[in-house]
Amino acid sequence: MMLQLLELRERVKNFYQRYDAYLLPIIKFIFAFIAFQTINKEIGYDERLKALPIVLGISLLSAFTPSAVMVLLAGVISVLHIYFVSPILSVIVIVILMILYFLFARYTPRHGYVLLAIPVLFLLKIPYVIPILLGLISTPIAMVPTSCGVIIYFLFQIIKSAVTMQINISIEDIIQLYTHVIDSFTGNRQMIMTIVIFALIIMVTYFVRKMSFDYAFEISILAGGLTSILGFLISYLVLSRSDQILSMILGTILSVGLVYIIHFFRLTLDYSGAEYAQFEDDVYYYYVKAVPKVTVTVSQVNVKHINVKKSGKREFSDPDTDETEDYDYEEEEYNNKDE
Repeated sequence: MMLQLLELRERVKNFYQRYDAYLLPIIKFIFAFIAFQTINKEIGYDERLKALPIVLGISLLSAFTPSAVMVLLAGVISVLHIYFVSPILSVIVIVILMILYFLFARYTPRHGYVLLAIPVLFLLKIPYVIPILLGLISTPIAMVPTSCGVIIYFLFQIIKSAVTMQINISIEDIIQLYTHVIDSFTGNRQMIMTIVIFALIIMVTYFVRKMSFDYAFEISILAGGLTSILGFLISYLVLSRSDQILSMILGTILSVGLVYIIHFFRLTLDYSGAEYAQFEDDVYYYYVKAVPKVTVTVSQVNVKHINVKKSGKREFSDPDTDETEDYDYEEEEYNNKDE
């Protein structure tokens, strides 16, 4: 069974390497389409921006541009939706999104997909995939886009509640609206705890997978999942949200499984073949542990081609060699006319 899985992995990797120039834009297009549709579902107040040609157009543009452009387009679409229903509220949203965008663009411009993936995965009840995966393949700096993604998700929830408050444009209503948004944003204990727990998941996963013991990558995934369960279990008990504990545990288990599948296709090590080396230079003495990657040769079937010629000869060609053999079947024919 394991051999078949390894062969499948090699086939998938070879297929992606061969057609990555075509597959990457397609994947980016699908991701952008899902992200923009999520925005339209959550805060889609302007029906014109929800039109399918517009969504397809900006998704196609995102497919051939850097991830920072996709994040910028998502921010513009969100502001336009909010401006349609509340120009006053859109000012607050612009300020918050600009701070998050410049913070993201300054430190992690290549992690734009994280900002958009976290709100989508929150709706799917598996946001824990992102911190575990980033701890496995990235560095602790990934906490910046992860925190920005969490803030964006909770900002959408605050906006949805604030929009229902606006009745007219009097000074009292404007002040009340601003006060509600700011207090809900700065005093959101669940958002703050989520940011802290996601940061802990990234740190724990990162430091465990950097250790030199066998199966450190696999154990780091389990450590990140355990950190997630313990962290959110404590936060839900503190916030009196015990009804979310079961879905959190199930979502974390599913997230661990998804990250392990990603890790299997990305990197599989053969710890039984580990080797140790020692050497020195003028300054240091080195102890090196080398673990080989698991690679398999995809089975191939060679087919011999038989070409029939008009002269009555058949030419047998072997694809592994350039030699051909001719057989004259006319000489082997039997003349039975005299019989």
